[in-house]
Amino acid sequence: MKRAVIAMTLVCTLATAATAEPVKFSLRDAASTPSGASAAANEWNYQDEVATSEAPLSPGKAVLYSLLLPGLGDWKLGNKNRATVFFALEGLIWVSFATFHVQGGDYEEEYQNLAARFAGVTSTDHSDDFYATIRDYDSSDEYEADIKNEGRDYDTGSEALDQYFLENRVEDYEPWMWASTERRLQYSETRSASKTAYRRADYMIAAAAANRVVSAVFAYAAARSATKHEVGLDLDISPRGDVAFALTKRF
Repeated sequence: MKRAVIAMTLVCTLATAATAEPVKFSLRDAASTPSGASAAANEWNYQDEVATSEAPLSPGKAVLYSLLLPGLGDWKLGNKNRATVFFALEGLIWVSFATFHVQGGDYEEEYQNLAARFAGVTSTDHSDDFYATIRDYDSSDEYEADIKNEGRDYDTGSEALDQYFLENRVEDYEPWMWASTERRLQYSETRSASKTAYRRADYMIAAAAANRVVSAVFAYAAARSATKHEVGLDLDISPRGDVAFALTKRF
């Protein structure tokens, strides 16, 4: 009879344990509370390091992209505002280059037509030296006399002077005579405008090169500043059950 009662008691105890809520375990209740050196020895620590993703672009690639198209390196690094500034500058530079180059061509055609119309030049495909020469003299006779005057320092004979002129005149020489000094001055101003426009177009090429260099410097610095960082994970548990959790970032 006693055995039956004991068996019934064990069955009821197991059934009660099966249906009861899980027992919560506390680190504070489970840990002992030693003091001094033993407490320090029992302290538990966990450390781990997780590396974040690297920069979206290496410094070398950032420089290469910026040299190909100013602002592209910054754009790929996420610096959209600065990239937009470089894009706008690049567009403005090349629009200015095209504008100045077209202006130079228009003025060039204009002064060549002036030479053909008012100085009797038969073609518009002379060298730049020829067009520079007719700007300074009302006629080819004045030009010839000036060259021969230089030759007199070497020989006074007329045949020698003629030969000196043939050897020292502009290569594609052609006789000319301006209708008036005013027309020659008009021609000179138009030619100067053409040269100024072409020179400004050359400045735009230099500006495009400078824009690439500056963009590459900024992109390189941005890529270097976005190098890999490390995130540290520290977890400390004291013998009393106190838990300390911290994230640290290393630069």
